[in-house]
Formats: sequence, structure tokens, C-alpha cells
Amino acid sequence: MLILKFILLIGVFGTISMIGVKISNKYAERANNLKQIKKALNIFEAKITYTYEPIPDVFLEISKKIKGDVGKLFFDASRQMQLDFAGEAWEKCINNSNLALLEDDKESLKSLGKLLGNTDIEGQISQLRLVNTFLDSQIEEATESRNKNEKMYKKLGIIVGLAVVIVLV
Repeated sequence: MLILKFILLIGVFGTISMIGVKISNKYAERANNLKQIKKALNIFEAKITYTYEPIPDVFLEISKKIKGDVGKLFFDASRQMQLDFAGEAWEKCINNSNLALLEDDKESLKSLGKLLGNTDIEGQISQLRLVNTFLDSQIEEATESRNKNEKMYKKLGIIVGLAVVIVLV
């Protein structure tokens, strides 16, 4: 009976600690997603400036260069653009993505979609630069938030786990 209780207490402690780790990982994931999106948008800007390739082809190429959820976002947008207009496809894919982004981040990225395929290259480039400027500030804010909260949530998970174990003993 004592062994069973010990195993259950370890399970409770481990579960609560892992919740703290999962919450802390969201902060790191957001910063990484924003950096990858910025990198992808820089590739997009270079491609539309110098190659004049269609947007779906550029997005497909970006999806091959960028891994993870950000690459999937560009892959899905490329496929969706075969069914919808570029801006609508981009917005749908942003809404359906699994990225760890705040609503402000998503709204900024959606604003890019309003001009995709609807304006000339210069208009799209100016919008890309505007979104990149916004992403710079969001990356800085996400990095600060990560530095501030990541360790706190990990430690909080461990402390709460220990407190629950102590109460249950």
C-alpha cells in the first residue's frame, strides 16, 4: 500500500511539474515562431523583388526552407491560394495555424494578406517592411517575456507539485 501511495505521489508531482514546463515552453515557442516568420517574410520579400514568381510558388518554396509550424503555415497558404484569392487564403491559414502567437501578432500578419496579390510589387514590399518592423518589436517583447516568465513557470510547477505532495502525505 505504501509503494502504491509513493507511486501516486510521484505521478502527481510529475504531472504538475510538467504543466509548469508546458506553460513555460509557450513563451519560448512564441519567440521562435516570430523569428521564423520574420525569416520567411524576408525570403518572400527577396523573391517577389527579384524573381517575380507567383505568390503560391514562393510560399511553397518558403515552406521547404522553414521547418515546423511556420513552414506548415506557408505550405497550407500555398495550397489554399489555389482555391481562394491570396489574401483570403493567407488569413484563413493564419486563423487555422497552430502557432503560439498572440492576437496582435496574428492581426499584423493578417494585414499583410489584405495586400497580397491586390497591389503592385512596391505596395507589397512596403507592407512587408511594415510587418517586419512590427515583428521586430514583437520579437523583442516575446524575448523579454520569455526571459521573465520561462523560469518562473518551471519553478512554480515544481513548487506547486511539491506542495500538493506535502498536503497529500
